[in-house]
Amino acid sequence: MYYTNWRQKPRIPPRRGKHYNMSTGEHIGPPMTISVYPPTRVSKRLGKIFGNDHSIKEICQTSIDINTYLPICLRPVLYSTLTDRIKHRICSANSVVHLVRRSQVQNQAVIRPNDKIQLIDDLSTNRNYNFVLLGDGRLICSQVPHGKYQYACQLLSKHVILAGCSHDVRFAGEMRKSDNSEMLLINNSSGTYQPDDRMLPNAVAYFQRLFPHVLVQGTSRC
Repeated sequence: MYYTNWRQKPRIPPRRGKHYNMSTGEHIGPPMTISVYPPTRVSKRLGKIFGNDHSIKEICQTSIDINTYLPICLRPVLYSTLTDRIKHRICSANSVVHLVRRSQVQNQAVIRPNDKIQLIDDLSTNRNYNFVLLGDGRLICSQVPHGKYQYACQLLSKHVILAGCSHDVRFAGEMRKSDNSEMLLINNSSGTYQPDDRMLPNAVAYFQRLFPHVLVQGTSRC
């Protein structure tokens, strides 16, 4: 499952509250590029019918070294049953991943202003978002489908689709904004990569460095 054995936990920096540096007007957290891949026309129509957002958000930053927090590269977990293995091989095949990605979102991303507060505010309070962390500093997320047709649309938000067949996945799970919008909850719920529970505190610390204006908290798997 891992390239190496589990390493000793790195030092976790202290958490900062929502209004950290708000009075001074300084930049909050590291500089980053926020890109949004809008849904294709077909995907957008399906989203309106099923009530789901099929866009993909990608956050890039190079100021914080993810190796300090999550040094282990994750591989997709081998399933025990033959049926699950066949389904996994089909869904994780490069051609299938790229086909699903092209059918879901446009190739050209829309670059947004470096506004982390607005980014968190845009997350719906009653929705879960799948996310992956890659070794190059990217955070990629998409809303988890919900409602009557959620199972038919789940392929569009799978972690392997978000990762784009990357061999440098450091963490995968779900995130959700609290009802008061002051807390970001994350877990390690990923059937494909299944991060160890011991990795969750380090993922929380990494998220806290990215978004110091909100309190990040780890939760159990859904």
